[in-house]
Amino acid sequence: MATVTIGGRSYEVEVRGDTVVVDGEEFPVTIARGEAYDTVTAGAVSYRVALPPEGERESGMSIEVDHRPFTLEYEGRLGGGPARPAPKAASAAAAAPAISNVPGGVPAQLSGKVLRVAVQPGDAVEAGQLLVVLEAMKMENEVNAPTAGTVKEVPVSEGAQVSEGQTLVILE
Repeated sequence: MATVTIGGRSYEVEVRGDTVVVDGEEFPVTIARGEAYDTVTAGAVSYRVALPPEGERESGMSIEVDHRPFTLEYEGRLGGGPARPAPKAASAAAAAPAISNVPGGVPAQLSGKVLRVAVQPGDAVEAGQLLVVLEAMKMENEVNAPTAGTVKEVPVSEGAQVSEGQTLVILE
């Protein structure tokens, strides 16, 4: 069992062969190896994952998931083999956020399913207020307002599959 921190969130993770257990929930996982990246499929959702070479994989490493950079830290054992050391200090370089091509658009930072839309057109929102909750690999990811404003449009609905960079909410 390991504590894994990615994107500022921590999870209890254990790898059991072709199954990954995240916070007590089991997910079947397949990996298709590629030259520049691997395709990791968890359930019905696939992710493009770029990792460092095998010998350079350690806590604090930089990875990419669907072209989005992350620092992956972990403490403990992910699968078989010896326990890993405590995580390195987080990198000062921030992950580059996805950008919407729509003026006032708030983009999805990763591909996933819309679990909940917390706003509707006409709502006044404050910076940091919850707009949408996305699910990726059975983990909930909150999308918050980057600035204060008024919701002009919500072009997605609950249950919709979205791609990284897709506009979720338009603020004015």
